[in-house]
Amino acid sequence: MSASATGSSKVVAVDGSCRLPREEIGGKAWGINRMRALGLPVPPAFTMTTHACREYHDADRIVQEALWAQIVVHLKWLEEVTARRFGGTQRPLLVSVRSGAARSMPGMMDTILNLGINADVETNLAAEVDDALYAADTHRRFVEQYRKVVLGGRSEPVPADPWTQLRAAIAAVFESWHSPRAELYRRNRNLPEDGCTAVTIQAMVFGNLDERSGTGVLFSRNPITGELPAWGEWLTRAQGEEVVSGHHTPRPLDALRDQMPEVHAELMRATATLEADARDIQDIEFTVESGRLWLLQSRVAKRSPQAAVKAAVAFAEEGLISKPEALHRLGADQVRQMPALQLAQQAAGQAPLAVGVSACPGVATGVVVTDPEDAEARARRGEDVILARASTSPEDLHGIIAAHGLMTEQGGSTSHAAVVSRELGRPCVVGCGSNTVTALTGQRVTLDGASGRVWAGNLAVEQTDEASIGDLRKLVEWGLPLIPIKLIKVGEAPADAVDLDTFSENWRGALRPGITVRGRVLETDEGIQVVMAAGVRAAVVRYRLPALLACLQSAPAETGAKSRWGNAPVASDISELSLLRLVGLKGRASPDILADSLSLAVDAVLPSYMPLCERGLCVISGNVLRLTPAGRDRVALLLAEERAHADPAAVVALYEDFCVFNAELKQVMTAWQLKSDGISNDHGDADYDRAVLRRLSDLHVRVNPLLQRLAQLSPRMAAYAVRLANAHARVAAGDHGYVARIIADSYHTVWFELHADMISLAGLTRKAETRAGMAGGPDSRNG
Repeated sequence: MSASATGSSKVVAVDGSCRLPREEIGGKAWGINRMRALGLPVPPAFTMTTHACREYHDADRIVQEALWAQIVVHLKWLEEVTARRFGGTQRPLLVSVRSGAARSMPGMMDTILNLGINADVETNLAAEVDDALYAADTHRRFVEQYRKVVLGGRSEPVPADPWTQLRAAIAAVFESWHSPRAELYRRNRNLPEDGCTAVTIQAMVFGNLDERSGTGVLFSRNPITGELPAWGEWLTRAQGEEVVSGHHTPRPLDALRDQMPEVHAELMRATATLEADARDIQDIEFTVESGRLWLLQSRVAKRSPQAAVKAAVAFAEEGLISKPEALHRLGADQVRQMPALQLAQQAAGQAPLAVGVSACPGVATGVVVTDPEDAEARARRGEDVILARASTSPEDLHGIIAAHGLMTEQGGSTSHAAVVSRELGRPCVVGCGSNTVTALTGQRVTLDGASGRVWAGNLAVEQTDEASIGDLRKLVEWGLPLIPIKLIKVGEAPADAVDLDTFSENWRGALRPGITVRGRVLETDEGIQVVMAAGVRAAVVRYRLPALLACLQSAPAETGAKSRWGNAPVASDISELSLLRLVGLKGRASPDILADSLSLAVDAVLPSYMPLCERGLCVISGNVLRLTPAGRDRVALLLAEERAHADPAAVVALYEDFCVFNAELKQVMTAWQLKSDGISNDHGDADYDRAVLRRLSDLHVRVNPLLQRLAQLSPRMAAYAVRLANAHARVAAGDHGYVARIIADSYHTVWFELHADMISLAGLTRKAETRAGMAGGPDSRNG
């Protein structure tokens, strides 16, 4: 069965070859597809796209017959690949029905496990493994979850027919896109409402089967601190929802290593593969069934602000990402969530009221409340509250958002509550034990998320210093050369700094190019971005990193350069990235070469680049332009931003198609340079040359649809179609130097630069680049 959707298909197999983007198949199915492509052990699955969800809501919330027919076909495929039968009396197939938005929303939508079971299937399942207790446990789990998710807690009978179960479960997961908790989460995280969820149907594997079975959640690095080694939790004879629900307190991952060292070792190898592939911290859900490892999900991990900073620096220093990309991965708001307070030393001598497991660092003080509605109401009145729960569920989200901190009696640090608290930057302690934190209702406490302790009263705290945290200091050092404004610490402010606070709401009118400014408005993204755009020389800020990140987010990556050089023409419609990248690809370039590539008049080139030179991003030496180290860093940052806005699956699919054309172009270029007998082509045989040029022309026509697809993914790269067309036209007009001449915008030169940009857009490593094979390096090109 094809893994890609064609035509009107809204159901696709995710077997490693699906090319649909995350926005269509959802993050869960995208991760399953990627893991299968990497050859990892993943149960087979198919998914209904987000288009199917929109269709469901547009069609009076009914699973349409056309969609259902596609689901039936794909479930038959699932039966074939598992050698099991859905609802069958021999080797029955059970499935999970899982939500999956394009952007991860942990715990906010619904899941149903063990679907397809009934009394007859339970009997057959028991006979298959000779364990009636396991079969009964599996049936009980399904009935409880189906009643809660599909029936909404109503005491209606659960249908015995597996196909009826499936159709109702799919509708319930589609419905959960508009559940109050999901809508609240999207509002809080600024996620779009029209995205919708995919629904993934996956063959079940059973962590509740026997003593050599279980389930767990693993992070490739600690999501609280960002540090190695891999970190996670594990429950024997359990299924996935038990770990993440917070109703059970799981054991550390070391327990799996002690119980099944070979499975643990395989899991660590898979974790390393997934992190290296994604170049980011991975959140992995797994199940072990009778000693066999299965991976169920892999996604980029939610993490605390501290972990985000630590990981960004670590990945850059390990060479997995560039320093500019490390900065690009952080947001100003995210860094502002890093706790500015830490417990004073004298607090260490006091006995804590409760001790649990750290889930998100930071210090929070407030009155303990146990009801999410109460937390929300009191927070609206301006009170500081700490939410305490025996365990949490996604329905508690509004209380978690309102509270200054969160503590629970049950659950581990991989539970939904812990994951959400890290994303929100809320100090959180979990697993404190029965009747501990809920007994503190009405008391004022201080919660320390880093140590996992809770103390009575308001403990003394100390202000942290940005400069004292090494990773923050490194990020500031890496980023300052990339922005056109100087950021000054409060203690180093010059006496003539203009205090914008004295101008109240009219502070914008006080801005002038070249001045230094200070004021509370600079602690906001809008404030620092406005003063940078006004040409202010320097800004005095309390914390430089969030201000720096806000500047990078608004830096003019796609705006044309503005001339400060009289009335000279400039490239007003050419992006900063296009200007810098072209110089970077060429290494050194004269104005006439750049003019040809940019389709500019020669006298417009230098004025267009002068603003970039003034920012220290490039220099002119002997009428030749080249990038500075700061310019190369700036290009890396802009390329990372471009890559972040492109659909990765579509880019990879496009690159794979490009490699086919690339191999053909190499053959054409080799034929242009060398004849079949290995003798250099002196271009004295006109018939031979015409035959080679016909091959080039044929390739040029066939590659144009690919160039159009590229322009849709990256508007900047639409220029390659124009440049290749210009080179081809010159060749057709008889100027054969434009086939492969180095010092010209020849067909081979443009193609070589296109290949380099394709590799960058795909985020490929040098190893992958070598494997694909560039279309001959610069040294191989001749005229």
